[in-house]
Amino acid sequence: MSNLFSQEADPQPPREIRAQVEIMALLKTLMQSRDPLTITFADRNQKFQSFIVKLDTDQAELWIDEMIPREGDKYASQGEPFRIDAWHEGIHMRWHCPGATQVQLEDAPAYATGVPEEMHYHQKRGAFRASVRRTADIAIELAHPERQRRFTAYLMDLSATGCKVRLEGDLSRSMTAGELYTPAILYLPDAGRVEVAAEVRHVHFREDANETHVGLMFKQPSALAQRSIDRFVNYLQREARRLEREDLF
Repeated sequence: MSNLFSQEADPQPPREIRAQVEIMALLKTLMQSRDPLTITFADRNQKFQSFIVKLDTDQAELWIDEMIPREGDKYASQGEPFRIDAWHEGIHMRWHCPGATQVQLEDAPAYATGVPEEMHYHQKRGAFRASVRRTADIAIELAHPERQRRFTAYLMDLSATGCKVRLEGDLSRSMTAGELYTPAILYLPDAGRVEVAAEVRHVHFREDANETHVGLMFKQPSALAQRSIDRFVNYLQREARRLEREDLF
């Protein structure tokens, strides 16, 4: 079986997975990574969070933990159908559950439901891209080697392979797709000065905000720079999950 989580250079079209061996592999990855599940009951607007806590291959069942907020447990106990959405490294998975049965796992309540016969799978980008809070003001300096131009931009999001940045004012005519800025220097918390080369992929001026948004792709970063970027992306991902959990209370 091919690696479902292999990184692609570009977004992939959504597809429906029906092979049980693939579905079980995806569910196992979600369980081992402790990726949160977003649960939505039919005809209800509220969203709930849970995790996969057990996979029973023999019975073709998956068990999910108690829900946050706890009101979701009541709906599950009533046998109401629900949808599960999960994300792993930029990949969105979605499937439907006709209902769940309350079970006990190590003296704690959980909910058992059948392994789905079909799963919606959408790899939206080749690498997980983490948002960066505007208040963080994490800078990246861009220098053009030939045109003697230098810009200071601020991260909007970051992935292992690139980032999106914002610059003040309309620079849509000053920066064009395909230009290579080297050095491009990221100033990451804890890591400090991280030097890469960055290629412009797209440029868009937001008139309402008086900002230019630029997509950049890193070009063959050193092993040290890549490790620093990966560590910070992982940190951002953990923080996003922590804040998401807090928002559910």
